[in-house]
Amino acid sequence: MKKNVKKVWLVLTAVIAVGAGSLGAIDLSGFNGSDLGVGAVTTQTNSRIYVYLKGAWDNPGHMFIHYWGGSQGTTWGSLPEMTNVVGNYWEGLFYYDVPLDHTTFMVCAYAGDTDDKNKSVDISISNLFLSGDYKVAAVSAWIGDGVKRTVENADDAPGSSTQVASVLNHIDSCSSSYASGYNAWPQLNDLFISPSTLDGATVVEDNFGDSTTITNKIAWLQAKYNEDQALPVLFFNKQDSSAYSVTIIGFIGLSLISLLYLSSKKKVA
Repeated sequence: MKKNVKKVWLVLTAVIAVGAGSLGAIDLSGFNGSDLGVGAVTTQTNSRIYVYLKGAWDNPGHMFIHYWGGSQGTTWGSLPEMTNVVGNYWEGLFYYDVPLDHTTFMVCAYAGDTDDKNKSVDISISNLFLSGDYKVAAVSAWIGDGVKRTVENADDAPGSSTQVASVLNHIDSCSSSYASGYNAWPQLNDLFISPSTLDGATVVEDNFGDSTTITNKIAWLQAKYNEDQALPVLFFNKQDSSAYSVTIIGFIGLSLISLLYLSSKKKVA
């Protein structure tokens, strides 16, 4: 048994030495913690809800959301404001990233507004995400004083090239939320890309690098989404060769240690 333990430590020392030597040869100056996870398989924690107005609103350009039914409780006391994505899309297209476990929401024109004419009826979140069939909550025009606005689930949200570019401009992260970035590509494609007739040369500006065309942005989103779906485990951004190399070295080292440990146990038995 002592020989086996000694063998384990000898190999472990060798692995550490090789790893240290490799790290010494790798330029880590470009390593940035913000790169972690950019090319990674992620876990969904949020759903991006899109809402548009079909009629006039008492507070143009603003919409507030109340959601509930999940672990974070209700937002009635805070009523966060939704992001205005496109100002000239009907009377405005808005979105908000809602925690995945919440079940219901409604929208209103003002935070703390008690007038039903400025509110929507309650909306089921699950009805907007039906096995790859994504929908937008379309809020109706004013019905009457004291009457909440009705909502229908629109199957698609076509727009002009400029409007679609505005939607793509708000893809601002590749976080683990699935609510934005390339992970939301199926939702974006189903709602805004497929039903629209686009001028692919229209420029998109976002936080994923230099400005590019709609055509290039669509291709990039699809490619990154495909890559993300193909990865079985969490990796660093492959563009950062330093972090990627460190990950591989660590993985090899741990694998060798595990194999030697299991081998020694088998011999002892």
